[in-house]
Amino acid sequence: MDHEWRRDPEVIEGEYEIIEERYDDDRYTRPRRPFIQIDDSTPYVTYILLAINIIVWLLMSFTGLIMRWNQSLQLLYFGAKVNELVAQGEYWRLFTAMFLHIGILHLFFNSYALYLYGPIVERLFGKIKFIILYIVSGLIGSLLSYLFSPNPSAGASGAIFGLMGSLLYFRREERGLFQRIFGPGLMMIIFINLVYGFIQPGIDNWGHIGGLLGGFITANGLGLYRRRNKQYGKKILIWLLIILIFALGLVFGEIKYSKAIYLNQAYNAAQRGDLDAAKSHIGNLSKRDRNNPEAKRIIEAVYIEDINSKLRQGQLHDALESINTLIGYYPKDANYYYYRGQIYETLEDYEKALDDYVYAAETTKNVAEIWFRAGRAAYNCGNVVDAKKYMEEALKINPNYREAKEFLDSITDMV
Repeated sequence: MDHEWRRDPEVIEGEYEIIEERYDDDRYTRPRRPFIQIDDSTPYVTYILLAINIIVWLLMSFTGLIMRWNQSLQLLYFGAKVNELVAQGEYWRLFTAMFLHIGILHLFFNSYALYLYGPIVERLFGKIKFIILYIVSGLIGSLLSYLFSPNPSAGASGAIFGLMGSLLYFRREERGLFQRIFGPGLMMIIFINLVYGFIQPGIDNWGHIGGLLGGFITANGLGLYRRRNKQYGKKILIWLLIILIFALGLVFGEIKYSKAIYLNQAYNAAQRGDLDAAKSHIGNLSKRDRNNPEAKRIIEAVYIEDINSKLRQGQLHDALESINTLIGYYPKDANYYYYRGQIYETLEDYEKALDDYVYAAETTKNVAEIWFRAGRAAYNCGNVVDAKKYMEEALKINPNYREAKEFLDSITDMV
């Protein structure tokens, strides 16, 4: 039988597919299995991405050398993913972080992985779809890193895992062909890399997971090179899902990192001496965030400094307003009532001072100074009996409290 194989240069062929057979009667038989078309041109998009990664690393290293920046500053200024900065609106860092690398070994391993998988994916999906796959999966990797990894990060590994995720889509579409090309090797590489990422410190595995998922989802929304797929509704839903992931992720990230942002702004304002701005930033914190021990430490430092500053300037009512705000934040902290009692005493509002002193004394129990001040405030309110009682409490705690003993002696005959 006279026959020949007609081959299309844009088709994976060889042992994998028989595209068509022509017989003497010039009739065509059906292919025994569907064929896939590939982009058979030079995978120059992969090589361009490789060049970008290398050029950016060289530029970053050279600039760091000239400016005497350490590696952390280099990464910061060139656009690494820093959660608090992203949450403040520097969303471009999710993109720029994909082209930065932490050291030459990091650059080498990611470049080698891109060199291995980039041409394959570029041929299977075509150049335009490959670019979309690389960028979107890299962005989703950066997004998951932003949401779940607290440390600054950079690298192309999220996008490279996205290429692997797209190959998982290819596995679903062409399982037999996938097995003949890759066998179990790719699945093992993905598994080993993810496990290693969990057990090895310093690896941003959330970026890898995000990239892998992003690559698979994006591939579903794109399809293989020149593959006809009339399920337009499904593709639209997939792209709406991707948009929703980004929208919700950015909103969630802003909520998650708002505490760190406002505290950092408050701290910086306080360092500049702008206590009003510091208090304004603190006011943006939620009640839950303010109750965090680290947050409380910063808030207390800002407000106590503000109160002392106003007292030095004789602004007693402004100091009272600040301590009232602090008590509003932490109503169970007896120390703040003690501070407020002193302000009331200076303002000669002895009844309010007495209430605060008694609350603070009964809460803290064993502080002689507070009982002494309560006794003195009671005396100024005309309540000598309570004044005597509070002075005796002070002396029970500290029998050598000379001022309390002298005050008690001076009012004993009045009772």
